[in-house]
Amino acid sequence: MVRSLRIFILSFLFFTFLGSCIYAESFRVHNTIIIDMSENSAKAGINDCLYILLPEDKTYLNAIELEIKIPKLFTEWPYSIMYYIYNNISPQPQEAIIDYRGEKIHSNIVPSRLTWVLQIPVKKGIKIKETPYTAVVPVAPNTENGGVFFRFQLAMKGVPQEFDTSYFSITAKPIFAEVGTLALSYTTPDGSKVQPHTIFIDGKEVAEEESGIVLSTGIHSVSVVSDYYRNEVRTVTIEQAKLTNLDITLRDITPEIRISAPENAVIYLDDVLLTKWDNALQVQEGDHVFKFIIGDYEIIKTVKAENGRSYTVTLGIDASITEDSVN
Repeated sequence: MVRSLRIFILSFLFFTFLGSCIYAESFRVHNTIIIDMSENSAKAGINDCLYILLPEDKTYLNAIELEIKIPKLFTEWPYSIMYYIYNNISPQPQEAIIDYRGEKIHSNIVPSRLTWVLQIPVKKGIKIKETPYTAVVPVAPNTENGGVFFRFQLAMKGVPQEFDTSYFSITAKPIFAEVGTLALSYTTPDGSKVQPHTIFIDGKEVAEEESGIVLSTGIHSVSVVSDYYRNEVRTVTIEQAKLTNLDITLRDITPEIRISAPENAVIYLDDVLLTKWDNALQVQEGDHVFKFIIGDYEIIKTVKAENGRSYTVTLGIDASITEDSVN
């Protein structure tokens, strides 16, 4: 009995392997179940198929994870059920359709366990590590039609009649890449068109795409360098599978000078009396002379201003205290 079962299984697997060679075949299913990745459970029986809908935006989507709860009855009959994944299914799967044609790209046995997790990559080159708790499909199906076609099929005869009234419980959820997108926008000093500039992310120059810059999740340093504006540096946190918007206010490269002085000070800049110095003063590139007058004291300082630089001129009055020696 055991030997006969082994021979049957080996024979079945051999012919299954031959059948896994990619060519179109026609087949019929009992039911077509349409599910999405909203993590709502669906029920499917043997000889049913699942059509797993994918989101329109697959930018971050690496794979689909199917969590399948298997009836105890099925686990008592190992090697009794196979699953298949197809490419180029026609017609487009719908609940009312049971006859299909497609190319089988992968097949295997449904394991004898009560809970089974299967991960299906949806992009070529994606590497997913298999664990004792998950199985990984080694090929990525073609998803141009918007979904993944997954089919159960009875693999042996003589199973109990209760197989027909037992159902898998299936939940689908997305597996996203550990990346997000950074979208940069700018506010210019005069509201004009943004002049040429270079973007550095974590110290490395990157191309600025209209669709955004794809970055790994976590904290990143963003630098904007330009001959037309002051250099700007920002810190941004990128979240998984999300778009992060960052607006950068660009500043003119005209030199700025801030003044810190007592209120009763009289201040001249290039021989022009300043009546207010609460805000930064914009000056032309070159040498500028400050004259500070407090009472009978006069202090003159020269500042060499360069484009893109900011300066602070501080007028301080200090008092020193010393301890007299005791005779």
